Amino acid sequence: MKTHRMFFDKKNITENGYKQLFDEAFPNMSEEERYSRKGASFAISAYLRSIVTSEAPFQKWLKGDKTAMTDEEKRGALLFFGKLNCKSCHNQQNLGSMQFAALGLKDLYENGGLKTSVKDRRNLGRGGFTGKAEDMYKFRVPQLYNLGDSGPYFHGSSKQTLEDVVDYFNNGIQENYNVPASQISNFLRPLGMTKQEKSDLTTFLRTGLRDPNLKRYVPETVISKMCFPNNDQKSKEDMGCN
Repeated sequence: MKTHRMFFDKKNITENGYKQLFDEAFPNMSEEERYSRKGASFAISAYLRSIVTSEAPFQKWLKGDKTAMTDEEKRGALLFFGKLNCKSCHNQQNLGSMQFAALGLKDLYENGGLKTSVKDRRNLGRGGFTGKAEDMYKFRVPQLYNLGDSGPYFHGSSKQTLEDVVDYFNNGIQENYNVPASQISNFLRPLGMTKQEKSDLTTFLRTGLRDPNLKRYVPETVISKMCFPNNDQKSKEDMGCN
C-alpha cells in the first residue's frame, strides 16, 4: 500500500481481498460504517479476543500439573491471592477486571514519554470520556498474563519494570498529587512486604503468568499477501519479508 497503514475504506479492503469477509461478518452494519475504521476496529477487536493465554505455568498448575510452577512462583501466587488480596481488583479469568481505579500515578507528560500536557483529557482516565466526577483519574484494571513482556507500565508509562510496579504498590503512596485523595483507591496502601515477598510476587507475575507460546496465534499468511504484522518498507527489511 502506498497510503498510511491505518487508512481503511471500501476500495482498500476490496483490492486486498477482505470485502466479502467484512460483508459476511457485519451484515447488519451500514456500508459506510462497515468499510471504515469502525468496521476495522470491530474486526481487530474480534481477533484480539481470540488471543487467549492458556499455557502459563499457573494455568497448567490449575489444570492439575503440580510440577508446572516453581516454589518461588507458588509463594508469589499465595501472596497474590492471599495476604495481599490482589484478587480484589484482578478478579476475572484473565486476572483483569471491568473495574476502574485511581492509583495516583504520573501522567504521560511528566516523564516525556508522550508530548502531552497537564490539560490533556487522557490524564483524567475514564472521567475524560464520561465527564462524570466519580470517574475522574480512574483507569481500567488490566489483565496480567504476559505482563512481563509489555512494559513500560501504567497509563503514564511511569514504571519501567515489574519490580518498579511491585515497589509502588508495596509503598502505597500516590505520586501524582493532581489526583484528589478522595479519588484514590482504598487498595493503595502500604503492604509491608519483605524483600523475599517482593521477589516472589514479581516472579509469579513475570514467569508464573507467562504463556511462552503466543506465536501460535500468528497467521502464516494473510489474504492480502502483505507482510505480517507490518507492511511498511522498514518493517519488511527488518523481518526479511519480501
